[in-house]
This record gives sequence, structure tokens and C-alpha cells, in this order.
Amino acid sequence: MGRQHRNAPKQGPDSERLWRRFTSLFKSEDHWDKHWSADEFVDFLIEHEARPPSREDAKAYRKRVLGDVQDLIRSSRKRGQHFKWEGDNTVSARSQESILAIEQAVADWSARLSRLENEALSDSNEWQDILEAWECMIVNAPISDNIRLHPDIGLTWKKFDLQLELKRLAARKSGLRFPEFEPALAMMLIQSGHWSILDLLNHRLNWRRKNNDNPFPSTYESSLEQWAEQLPDVDAVSALADGRSDLQHLHFVTIDPPDAKDFDDAVCLEEHDSGRTLWVAIADVAHYVTKDSSLDATAQARATSVYLPHAVLPMLPFRLADDLCSLRANVPRLAMVIEMVLDDDNNVVTSKAHEAVILVKENLAYEDTLDDGRWDGLFKLAEAWQADELRLNIQQGEQRPRIHGENELSIEVKWPNKATKMIETFMVKTNNIVGEMLGKAGASLPWRCHPMPDSIDVRDLNKQLEALDISIELPEPRSKSKSQDDTDELAGLLGAWAGQDIDLSGLSSSEEKVEVERYLANVSAQDARDEMLDGLRQAQEQASALRSSLRRVVDQGLFQLMNRARYDANNIGHFGLNLDAYAHFTSPIRRYPDLIVHRQLKAMLHEKEWAYTEDEVASLSEHCSDQGRMAQLLEWELVAMTLNCHLMNGEEQNWNARIVGLRTPWVFLDLNDDGSMHGRMHLKQLSSKKNLFIDEFGLCLMEELRDGRGDSVLLELGQLFPCRIRGLDLWSGRLDLAPV
Repeated sequence: MGRQHRNAPKQGPDSERLWRRFTSLFKSEDHWDKHWSADEFVDFLIEHEARPPSREDAKAYRKRVLGDVQDLIRSSRKRGQHFKWEGDNTVSARSQESILAIEQAVADWSARLSRLENEALSDSNEWQDILEAWECMIVNAPISDNIRLHPDIGLTWKKFDLQLELKRLAARKSGLRFPEFEPALAMMLIQSGHWSILDLLNHRLNWRRKNNDNPFPSTYESSLEQWAEQLPDVDAVSALADGRSDLQHLHFVTIDPPDAKDFDDAVCLEEHDSGRTLWVAIADVAHYVTKDSSLDATAQARATSVYLPHAVLPMLPFRLADDLCSLRANVPRLAMVIEMVLDDDNNVVTSKAHEAVILVKENLAYEDTLDDGRWDGLFKLAEAWQADELRLNIQQGEQRPRIHGENELSIEVKWPNKATKMIETFMVKTNNIVGEMLGKAGASLPWRCHPMPDSIDVRDLNKQLEALDISIELPEPRSKSKSQDDTDELAGLLGAWAGQDIDLSGLSSSEEKVEVERYLANVSAQDARDEMLDGLRQAQEQASALRSSLRRVVDQGLFQLMNRARYDANNIGHFGLNLDAYAHFTSPIRRYPDLIVHRQLKAMLHEKEWAYTEDEVASLSEHCSDQGRMAQLLEWELVAMTLNCHLMNGEEQNWNARIVGLRTPWVFLDLNDDGSMHGRMHLKQLSSKKNLFIDEFGLCLMEELRDGRGDSVLLELGQLFPCRIRGLDLWSGRLDLAPV
């Protein structure tokens, strides 16, 4: 048999070719109705077709054909096209009339979908069937029998897939490009009124749970809920009898967002004859959630609360988070309190930890304190501490959607105000003091660590700053060579600092050596951090004097330098805050690492064995870091979904966006100059025919001109560029842009 010509027409899929071969031999109507097993199928073909000349060839022929028929029977179970699955591993051949009817149905559906593409969504039965089909596709449920190609066939025929065509219809009607079909389906369901925004958000959470991609259930087991509900209210008299400090006389206040439900921190500035004392009280969650209890195991698994636009996924049951552990006004509460005695220069002279009973006098919102002169002392103290800080302080507006009812949206841009900065300053100081206190005592802690920027990123930013005429060079993070051990590195750093050679080899014991290395590490780390942060601050100050077009570019560049903070049993310090000892202590209602620190602090106060070993802390640090990252992704995903629903339903489709970054193959843009909404545009969107490239400093987008005419500048950092939404990925929050 000669080779088939490469341009010869295809004979159709295997099932169709076998159907033609098989049915061409039918001589009786009975053949169409018969249920054929694989062996009967092959026997029929061998009997009615020309057989191979030899027994050996006959065996090979049968084996080959039997394999084809068995594959056909398996596929018929799923697709049921030219052959119908009849059960008992048998099939029947479709008649020519049946196939023609199915092909006509395909043509009818194609015409129907083309017509609907140009029609508005309505409440007609036709649209209702399709809307219900879209909903089934999103939730992975079987599609109703109202959506079928033919009474005895499913959704596919040859290359036509009705389910896929319905998804494509949604994508085309959305007018936007999505990497996946689900966002387009969701968009259509919302715009038609078939789904509300709440339906969409809840679906996403349910989808994540089914796919084991959401370890933050919205409710607790009923047994734990019941146990928590039965917990008695705080008995101040009994608590004081157990040895707690009575601090109910102090004027503690909580200062939180206006919609806060759990109050886990309170502050009080006490003026007295000998000076001033700042008291910071934190809810004593560890009193109720004991280590290794069932409740503790559940809280540990979650590791954090997750705050979504429409719901809170809590780390603790409601009875604890919003009631017993919440520092509500005018009811006694158990608290861990840090006492800080201040001198005239606002330095903390002494600090002490207490297990206490407190009575919060007021629950205030941030805005309540701004014009109330009673809190001037707190503001002045916070401002004095802020003035002494050497830390990177890049503020970006945060767009937060708020849902009203089921389907109404508003968008708020939240900026830190004077009151939020004050409370943040006090909490950072408290976390630092507790970290130093427990670190000196030898406790193992889940330190909140923030590494210094990477050298390569700093070099790239230096090139960019130089090209922008910012006359400062950021110091590169110090790093040791591959041949250098820790001791050599530390000796070299100290020697450079002292101006002479330092030899650590004469240390009398390994313990001594470790202690010296630890000290030198702290000295060198602090020195390197100060140098880097001072450089970043100077760059920021110079950027503030730039024209507005470049200010956001520099802020974004500095912000991009920052590495992700993490929990770690090995304390490497916190670069962004410029602190050697920083441990989360102030939010035990919503963060499990804080609960670990509370238990270690209680062990120190009662002079008991540490609640956690170093190995336990190391394992929990990794777990809490992983859960924190997952919670961040889930929170941003649903925030972005809600934000994008707002964009889809509004008229804000075009922007004069600010170019804030150029990195092959992307142009990064801020849709608002406050940095609250970001997008990106692929170079192909600008031109697929031109030879485009980004210069070595990441300042310009260039076009390489032909015929040796040099290069042409198309776009520059900082300029405004008219763009439109090209696509919205509701699941990742990605905003894809294209030129207007």
C-alpha cells in the first residue's frame, strides 16, 4: 500500500472510520439494534471482510483490531458518538438518520450561540437555561438535561463541545480577556443578576475548601463552640486572689478602626510625681487557650485569622475572639501588661511584665482621638519615638472594597493617619521590649525576621537612581565569600570597624567563641542596617523633592527592595524596623505566634520550664509563616475579586496610568498616583512587529530602528500613559492593560 499523500484529506476520527467500515457490512436491520461486544465486533469483521492468508497473520490482525474495538468501547462510555454505550461492555452503531439529526443539532446550537452573542442578557427561558449551565460549570455540577445536543447524546460531537462553546460565549460577551473561563462566567452571572457578589465570594471559598486549598474554615467544631460558650465571665476577685496585679484603676483605652469587633490591645499613659509610665495591655488569650488542648490544636492549624471583604475566618471561636478576650469597655478583663517607665527624654528606663486584671474605660475609633486634647500626651510620646527611629517609611494607599447588602459595593482608599501611626509605634515598641526581655532570659521564640535587601536588587536600583539624577548611592548589603567561615567574617568586620586586625582563634572555649560571635553578629548587623536604612531614608528625602512624575517611581523602587518578613527560630533581626529583637506579642486573638510568646512570658514570670523547646519553635515558625502567606493570598484574592466586580460594573475602564516600572517583558503602571491600584502591560500589546527592548537602567522602553538608524525612545519611567483594561483575572487579582 503506497504512502498517503501529505495533503490527502483526513478520514475522520478513529471511531468514525471504524463506524464506516463496520456499518458498510450491515445487511440487516437487526445489525443496527444489536449490542456488540468487542469479540463479536471483531468476529463480524473477520467473517465479512477479506481475511489474512495465514494463521499467523490472522492472529496478529485479530489482536490489532480487538485493541481498536476495546478502545472504542471505552471511549463510547464517555462520549457516545458514532457508537452508543449499551452497558455490559457492549455498543450499538448509530444509524445514519441519528447522526444527521445530531449534526443538525450542532448547526442549530452554533447559530443559536451566534445570535445570543448579540442579544442582551434577559430573564427568558433560553437565557435562564444558559445561566444555570454557567453556574453548574463554575461549581463543577452536572449540567441540566435542558442543555443537550440531542436526546441521547451529551455535550460533544466530533470537534464541537457545547460546554466549551458556552464558556466561549461568556468570554466574548464579557468584552474582556481572562486567562481562564471561570471569571467570565462569574462576571456574566453577576451582571445578569443570577448571582450576587456574595454568592461569588462564597463560591470561591467553597471551591478552595473542596480543593484542599483553604485551611481557614469559617466556623469551629460544634463541641469547641459549645465549650467556649460555657466559659464563665471574668471574676476579678478570684483572678486577683490567684496573684494577678490589680490595674483596674488605670485609664486604659482601646483605639481601633471604627468597625473593629475584637479589641486585643489597650494603652494608658500615667503621669505621676516621679515621671511618666506607659502601660500597654494585651488580651490574655493564653489563660483560656492552654497548650496542647483541642482548642489549641485547632488554633495552631489555622495560625491566623483571615479578614475578607464579606467575612472573617477566625483563629478563635466567637466567644473568645469577640467577647471574653476582647478588651471591651467597663468590664473586667484578664491581660498581659507591659509597664514602661520613661525619663524626661522619653527613653524607656525600666520595663516589667504583669499578669493583670484591667478595666478599659473607653473603646475609641482612630478618628475619635485626633481632635481630643485628652490624648495629646500619647501623641507627643509617639511622635518623639518616631523622630528617633531610623526605618524605611513608605506609605501606600490601600483600596478596600466594602459590601453593603448582597450586591452593593463602595471602594475606600485607606491611608494611615496620626492615630494609626501612634498605635503602631506603641505596638512595635512593646513587641521589641518583650522580645529583648525573653531573649535575654534564653527563651526560644518565633522571631519576626526581616532580611536585608539583596545585593543585586540594590545595584539595579543604584543604577536607576543615578540615571534619575538622585545623587546618592545605596550601600550594598555585606556578604561573606564562599571561602570565609562565620568567625573569619566577623573578625574581619570588627577589625575594619576597630581599625586593626582581630584574631578570634585564642578564645579558650567553644562556648566563649559562640558568645563572642553572637555579640559581633549583633554589632555588625546593627552597623550594616543603620548604613542601609540611612541611605534609603536619604534617597526617600531626595525623591520627595522630585517632580510628581518621578516620586512614585522612586518610592516603588525602594518598596520593591524589601524582602518578605517571616517567622524564624533563628533571630536575624528586623531590617525594616531596624530592631535586633522583634517578636509578635500584641495580637494573640488573631496570630498564633503571639500566643507562643505569651506562653513563654508566663513561664518566665512563674519561673517554670519554658513552654516550648527550640525544635518546637522552629517547626511552628515555619508553619505560621506558610499559613500567613496563604492567608495573605486568600485575602488579596477575594479583595481583588470584589474590586474587579466594581470595575466591571462601573465606567472606569480607561486610565491615564503612571509608568512605575520597566522590566522585560512588562510595563508596570499605577492606575492611581496613590499606589492603591496596579496593573501591567506586555510589550506585545504595544507592538508585535517592532523590535522593543528596555534599557539597562530600566528607565526607557526603546525601539531598535532598522537600517542602522539607532534606537528610538517610546516610553519613559514616570510618564502618563493612556491605557484600558484588557483583562481581569478575578482569581489572582491581576489587572492586564493595553493601550487605548
